[in-house]
Parts: sequence; C-alpha cells; structure tokens
Amino acid sequence: MSDVQNKPGGGRIEGGIDAIVIGADAEGLTAAAYLGRAGYNTILLEAGVEIGGAVCARELSPGQNYVDGEHLISILDPAVIADLDLYRHGVSYAARCLDTAYFFEDGETLQLGGDLQMAAAAFDDEEAGPAFQKFIAEVFEAAAFCRPAFEAAAAPESDIEKVMRAAPRNLAARLNFFSLAPAQEVLDAYLPDGPLKTALLCEAGFRSAAAPHEPFSFMTLVRRWAGEVAGLQGACAYPQGGAVAVVTALRRAAQAAKVDIRAATGVASILIEQDHAAGVELEGGGQIRAPIIVAAGSARRVFMEMIGAATIDIGFQRAITAASPQLASGHLHLALKGVARDEKTRGHMSRRLVYAPPREALRRAFADARAGRVPSDLMIEAVFPDVLDEEIGGDGMQLLSAIAHPLPFDEAPDADRRAEIETAILANIEKFAPDIEDRIKARALRLASDIAQSTSAPAQDYAAPSSIIEQVALARVAGSAGYVSGLYFCGREARIGAGLSCAAGRMAAKAALFEVKRGGRAA
Repeated sequence: MSDVQNKPGGGRIEGGIDAIVIGADAEGLTAAAYLGRAGYNTILLEAGVEIGGAVCARELSPGQNYVDGEHLISILDPAVIADLDLYRHGVSYAARCLDTAYFFEDGETLQLGGDLQMAAAAFDDEEAGPAFQKFIAEVFEAAAFCRPAFEAAAAPESDIEKVMRAAPRNLAARLNFFSLAPAQEVLDAYLPDGPLKTALLCEAGFRSAAAPHEPFSFMTLVRRWAGEVAGLQGACAYPQGGAVAVVTALRRAAQAAKVDIRAATGVASILIEQDHAAGVELEGGGQIRAPIIVAAGSARRVFMEMIGAATIDIGFQRAITAASPQLASGHLHLALKGVARDEKTRGHMSRRLVYAPPREALRRAFADARAGRVPSDLMIEAVFPDVLDEEIGGDGMQLLSAIAHPLPFDEAPDADRRAEIETAILANIEKFAPDIEDRIKARALRLASDIAQSTSAPAQDYAAPSSIIEQVALARVAGSAGYVSGLYFCGREARIGAGLSCAAGRMAAKAALFEVKRGGRAA
C-alpha cells in the first residue's frame, strides 16, 4: 500500500511508488504494462478523461462510430504484441493482409496483393514485373535490417549509422542510397515509368513532411515496410474493432500487470532533486513520489513546461524546439446512405483504396501546402471499416474513413478553412468513388487541431513528421531525456514513422529496467 502524508499548504504526498508514467496513449500504456509486469508498483497518469490518446471511438451518426486517430495497423511492434500477450488481451484482425487498389488521374487502376513479395512475383508486366520483383526484394531486405534501429531509435546508444556500417558491403551501399536519396530518384533507378511507379511514389510521400522529390524521402517507405503484421512484412491490417481495440488490449495488459490507471489526473511538473527525477506535482495539488518517471507527452511540454528550461541543457532545448511544422494530414469520416450488397462492389470495398496523383501534381501539392494553400490534388488512403469488420456496421449505412495528404498545418483553422479542406478531400475521393457526395448523411473532418483539442495537446504534436532520418536523429536526442537520471521519454519525438507502433514505450520501459539492473539510483 502507498504511503500518504499531508503536504503543508498543498495537498498530499503519496509515496511507496516505484514508477510513474505520464500520458495514457498507446506508448504510455505500453511502458506502464512493461514496468508493471516487471513487478514495479506503477501509476499511469492521464490528464484527459479518456484513455488511449488520439485513438478512440467517436459517434458519427446514431449507432455508427468511427475510430479517431488511426484506421490501419502497419508498424505495430511485434515484440510488444508478444511480450504483453496482446492476442490474449483481445487483439485480433478483421482483415489481416489488405490488398490495395490504386486509382490514377487518367482513370486507370492497379491492384496489388497485401503480401507484396508475392504480388511482385506475380506482377503481370513483361518490363515492370522483373524490375518490381528486384525492387521489393532489395527494399524489404534493407527494411528488415533497419527495423531494430527504427524501434530502438529513442535509446541514447542507438545509432542508425552504426547499423548501416555493420551491414555487408552490398547492403551497406544500398542503405546509403536509400537513406540519402529522394524517393523519386530511387524509383527511377529501379522501375520504368507507369502506374506502378506513380503508386509507390505516393506511398513514399504519404503522411510525411518530406516530399517524394526531396532528399531522405525514400526512407518513409523503408520504415513502413520494416513493419510487419502477424509475421508478414510490409502488410497493412484492420484490427477487429479498429485501432481502438489495440489500445483496449494495451489497457487490459496494464491492468493485468496491476498498473494503477488514473484518468483526469494532470501533471503540473516533474520534480527534480539533485539532477534526478523524484516524482510529480499534480495539477490539482499534491505530489506522487517515485524514482522512475516515464513521459509519453510531447518533448516541449515535458521538458520546457513540466521540468523547465533552467534545468535542461541548451543544446537539448534547441533540438526539441527547432521544428516548425508546415504540413499535416486530414481525416474525413463519412456515413453513407445505403449499403452495397452485390459481391463485386463489396469485394472492391474490402481493399485499401489509394488515390495516387501524378508526379508533377504531387510536387505542386507539397509546394502549395507548405505555402499555406490547400492543394487541389491530394493523396487519399481510404477504407470501408464496416465492410472489413461487419460487427461495426450501421443499419442501412456505410462508413468510409479516409486520410488525405499533404495539407497545410493550421494551428486553429476557421470555418472557411475547414470547408475548403473538406471540399478538396471530397473532390479527390470522388475520383475513385463518383457521386459519393450525394450519399453522405453525416461527416466528421478531423484535423491536427481537432485531435489536439481532444487530447489536451498542442496541435503541432499531430503535424506530419519530418523525414525518417531527421526523426531518428531527434529520437536519439529525446531518448536522452535531457540527461536527467530516472527520467525516460516515449513521446512523439521518440517515435519513428507514422502510425501506431508502441516501440518507443517498450524502449523507455526497457531503459528504466536496465538502469535499475545496472545499479542506478532508480533501484
């Protein structure tokens, strides 16, 4: 039982705690579960009333919900699934390996199977087929080799350059090319012009601040394909119940590990004593003392506000405050009147749907978004969740969830701006789903500012991440946690790639456990 004593003039002091985790998003839940399973008396504090951060279920129309935050799984850390026994806690897949249907400006379409290695081997094109097979084989080999560096990037000792130098000579040369070159240059080196190249160019630029024609941009695709779903590298899956079901499983894992989860309990500051984390001061008054603190919030919030600039190295401050977001993605959820019943249409709707603009349109889109303009051409990734998972379907309704990219990052868009963005997204969805606007009964546009408001976080936390190489560099800095002993970080700046991963939470908990085992003060 925790030791509690009165704090003169300011609430209670709660002791007898081994570890405190700040922030109950997927990464925070992961870190807390690992610490709890290791036998540590762990408290998980969440400022909001909802557990799960940006990933949660919201009502779109009566009886029909959509999943806010993420709609597909591609880079969920397989070690987290195994270590926390997430399958036993409820993770399952309604669609384990989604095929993708690509749509293009000229009306042409292209379908690729969810197992990309098999899709490449079966690609029916005399010129592009062998080139595609070689491309997939070489990129998948590089991605698998880099996976440990992506997942452990938040560890201070991590160094992706060392990983590359440890590669065999031929692979090392390829990794150097992949890490430095624009996606456009890499694809030009491997593939002939055509719809396949256009599709992969968009995959490399999707949800990233790095445009496909800019240096370092190809690594976005390498990171995506480093992920695996149920043992299949490069796959995308739809979890039973949506991504919110993964968060629910993480919460169950934390509860099974006897983690004390406290919602609506904000942290005002992190207590530092003799350069060591000693606990937290709560927003409502009072303290909780513990020798291990894991923070899952944004680096600016954790280090500049909860700790304070006076305690943090100036170089570290510059690293975590240097980025100024320019781009973001937008999520649009639509409740559509009527349900497709014929087998051919439903078969098409059971795929991941991507609208891929041509190369020059994509270049203009990134330029427009950076200049603060809403592009006319957008990359779209869409799914029909209730076709993939029939348990969530509404009565006589169809749900479509889409992510659009690139959009300008807006701290607080007004009604006119939101209408402009929604119109642009719908215009691009119409390119593969004509007349869909006539079927819309309800809609929900979710921008970075909306997700931030629901999680009490700054909007920039939900801007498009920079290039993977920049993310790795920032994660390495953030992983040092400002060189404060006993403090570990798994927030946005410690995460590599877009999507639900949990690797940063795992690494933060592992780092804390390693320090204790080594005999650090946290013991």
